[in-house]
Amino acid sequence: MATIEIEAAKVSRIIQGYGFEVYEEITIKSGDVIKNYYTVWNKTAKVEVGDVVRVAGDYSAKVDSYTGKDNQPKTKVAVSINNAEVMLEDTEAPF
Repeated sequence: MATIEIEAAKVSRIIQGYGFEVYEEITIKSGDVIKNYYTVWNKTAKVEVGDVVRVAGDYSAKVDSYTGKDNQPKTKVAVSINNAEVMLEDTEAPF
């Protein structure tokens, strides 16, 4: 199984009882900044929206289809981090 580690990820929302969602900002070749979102499955981590964390765990991806705001079908890849270890960026101990 593949593993993934994300540093300086910002918590964007909490999924009560299951985990939370984080994003990282990346500057692409054109100079634009994009956000990559990840769902972190960890019931024990005590994080709040706005916290900056480091996350490591098992990588999984799933293709999702949905209808966009323009009523056109869209496809995206939903990336999840399972069995995640979570650390606040300013601490050394995992939750």
